[in-house]
Amino acid sequence: MNCIDFRRLVLVDPRGLSEDARGHAAECAACRETLEKQREADDRLFDAMQVPVPDGLADRILVAHGKPPARRRFAWAIAATLFLTAGVGLLGRRYLSADPLGAEAIEHVAHEPQSFSTVQVVANDFLPAALAEQGFKATLALGKVSYERICPMDGRTARHVVVRTADGPVTLFLMPGDPSRRQRTVTETGGMAAVTVAAAKGSVAIVAISLAQALRVEKALFA
Repeated sequence: MNCIDFRRLVLVDPRGLSEDARGHAAECAACRETLEKQREADDRLFDAMQVPVPDGLADRILVAHGKPPARRRFAWAIAATLFLTAGVGLLGRRYLSADPLGAEAIEHVAHEPQSFSTVQVVANDFLPAALAEQGFKATLALGKVSYERICPMDGRTARHVVVRTADGPVTLFLMPGDPSRRQRTVTETGGMAAVTVAAAKGSVAIVAISLAQALRVEKALFA
């Protein structure tokens, strides 16, 4: 197991690792530290959600939904259901809506910082041609390409591209050979955001320093 595969598993379930993953953590100090930090973050999130139920909450919820508070025996069940739904909503942004490809893309960017400082000479028609290969009609309006290479991604390969946009650098992982019909997902972790989308051919992962920046690039791609 390599570090990228391990960290992808940690982002999904840091407390349910396989024997192979635990063995990797025992041998790799950097990944072991990542695992410990992820578990600490999970513990803080769990503690933050331990909120006591205020007195009379069940009646207030029933009244707000047009139900008479006399239905006392159902009140706490309804309140508990609503609290559980809210809790799932809080966790869903991180877990339920997260795509392993998005988490891997963020980890890849974090472990390849030279992609932002390296400035390569890339032909002006490179990005339009690469995007057209996947069915996009985006033009050079996205920005200037400063970095491009082929990298491993999701068990396959992806074209790792850094684009200097007006809002700052954005990383694209172009995967024309990805056979998966991926649902559009948003993943936020490690101070970065990733939007993974299906293209006419293959998939694309957009990684940026903020979700707003990633969404602007997504909008430009599908304009």
